[in-house]
Amino acid sequence: MLHTHYFDRSSIIISLPFNIHKSPGSIHLCDALDALTLPDSRHLGLDPTIHMCHAGCNGTHVNLADGVIGWVKDNKSNVYLIMAVLWKSHGFFCRGTVCYCVRNKEGKEYALKDCWVEESKKMHEPTVKDIPNVVNLIDNGDVYYEGQPDCTARIREKYGQDQRDDTAFCNRFHRHFLLSPCGEPFSQFSSRTELIMAFRHFVIAHQAMIELMSPTWGPQS
Repeated sequence: MLHTHYFDRSSIIISLPFNIHKSPGSIHLCDALDALTLPDSRHLGLDPTIHMCHAGCNGTHVNLADGVIGWVKDNKSNVYLIMAVLWKSHGFFCRGTVCYCVRNKEGKEYALKDCWVEESKKMHEPTVKDIPNVVNLIDNGDVYYEGQPDCTARIREKYGQDQRDDTAFCNRFHRHFLLSPCGEPFSQFSSRTELIMAFRHFVIAHQAMIELMSPTWGPQS
């Protein structure tokens, strides 16, 4: 018995099973194989706004600088070169957050957060600026696909999945957040002193956030 499974950040879609031996001429099996091997990669759920280099494209991007492992485009057609993957979550569902170190055409580095956010929490990211040791939000917005915001409801419409009456379905929007500056991972610290200084900076940032959000509290110990 053959099932097809489609995973997105909201849940999974599973097709009805069929017997690959009893189907007339195994036409359904051939259709399934064709659907996986012949279509444009975008129809398999791959993000067309981002490219990660792999063994198959080595030597084909001669115009890329040393150390570049891919690139990503925003809705304004700006191209950011991906220098490193800083962190990524695991699993098929929920936010699916990936954080990249990216560089613009002028050579300035940023942190780019790519994630799938619940529709009700699209605007929950903080927009405060100029807090000591806290990154600034430079830009944010939905990732657009074929002229409209990319979301799991849009994906499922193509497969005849109407989720409006499904209370268990949680629509998630594909979002990008551009942050500055881009810090160094803990794994790259060269001494205990640097690690301790990082925690000290956390405390300073936390103190500044408390004073900003609750001015009437006064200084906190």
